[in-house]
Amino acid sequence: MKNNLLSIMIFLCCAIATQLLSQRVSAQTATASASMTVEQLKAIKAIKVANLDKDTYFKSGGFILDRYEERPAYVFTYSDGITRKIYLYKVFTVEDTKELGLLAIYQNTKTNEVKPFVIPGATGDRKAWDAYIDDLKYVGEKEPGLMSTLTFVLSREMANLLSGGAGKSEEGGKKKEEYNFCFAPDAPVTMADGTSKAISDVKTGDIVLGYDARTKALTPTRVTGVDTHTSANITLAGVWLASNNQLTADTRSGPTTPLLLEATANHPVLTAAGRKALGEVKAGEVLYHYDSATNSVTGYKVVRTDSAIRSVKTVYNLATESGAYLIGETVVLDK
Repeated sequence: MKNNLLSIMIFLCCAIATQLLSQRVSAQTATASASMTVEQLKAIKAIKVANLDKDTYFKSGGFILDRYEERPAYVFTYSDGITRKIYLYKVFTVEDTKELGLLAIYQNTKTNEVKPFVIPGATGDRKAWDAYIDDLKYVGEKEPGLMSTLTFVLSREMANLLSGGAGKSEEGGKKKEEYNFCFAPDAPVTMADGTSKAISDVKTGDIVLGYDARTKALTPTRVTGVDTHTSANITLAGVWLASNNQLTADTRSGPTTPLLLEATANHPVLTAAGRKALGEVKAGEVLYHYDSATNSVTGYKVVRTDSAIRSVKTVYNLATESGAYLIGETVVLDK
C-alpha cells in the first residue's frame, strides 16, 4: 500500500513539474511556439539519438533537437549500483523552427536501455498531453528509478527558471532564426590542398582547410557533419572585405577589388574582437582572409554590409574538428 501511494505521489509530482516547466519555458523564451500534435509526439519519440553525449544539436525527420540550455546529462547513481542519466532536448520544427516542446531521454547505463518522454509545450494538443501522461504511468512505472530521476530533473529545471536562471530573458533565449547557421549551395569551401569546392558538394569525412584560433594557424581538418535546411525563402546577409593595401587612397570608402562573404545573418565569423554573427558585423571591423602566397591569414577590413543580399531555398552548414573553416577563403566558425 505504501509503495503504491509513493508511486502515485511521484507520478503526480512529475506531471505537475512538467506542466509548470512547459508553461514557464514558453513564457520566458523569445522563440515562437507551435501546438504539438499527437502524431508529432509519436514521430519525435521514434527519433534515435546515435550518441547522447555528443549529439547535442541535429535534425531528424522534420525536427530539430537542441540540447536544453546546452546542459550535460543529469547523472544519478543509486544504492543498487546502477547509473541512470537524463538528457533534455528542446524540439523545434525544421520547416519554420517553431518550438514544440521538450524531449527527455532516460538511460539505464547497465542495460543501455533508453526511454524517451516527449513533453508537449504549454499549447500542445490535449491528445499529445494524454500520450505523455500515459508514458509516465505505463512506461515510467515499469523501470525502477526512472520516475524519481525524471521528477528530480524537471523539478530542478523549474526551480532554476523560477530563481531567474535559464531562460531568464528574451536575450537569453534562442530565437528561431538562430537555428539556421548556413551558406548558399554555391559557397566555395577551401579544401586542404588549396582548391575550392561548393559547400553543397562537401561530404562528411572530407578534409578542408581549417583554422585554429588559439594558435592562429591554418590546419587541415576533417568535416564531421553536413547540415542542410530547405525553406521557401532564406535570406542571406553579406559583407564586403578588402585588405588594407587594397583600399583606395582618395576619399572613396570602397575597396578596389571587394570580396563578398554571404551567409545567414546569424552565422558566426571570426573578427579581431572575437566571435560575432555576420549580421552584427559593422563597416570598419576586421575579419580574416586566407593569403595563398604566405599560406596564412591576414586581416581584411569590412568596407560595406548588407542585411539582404539574396534569397535561396536550400542552405548548408559544416561541422569540423577544428571548429573553423574557410568560405570564400574567409575564416568562418562552426555554429
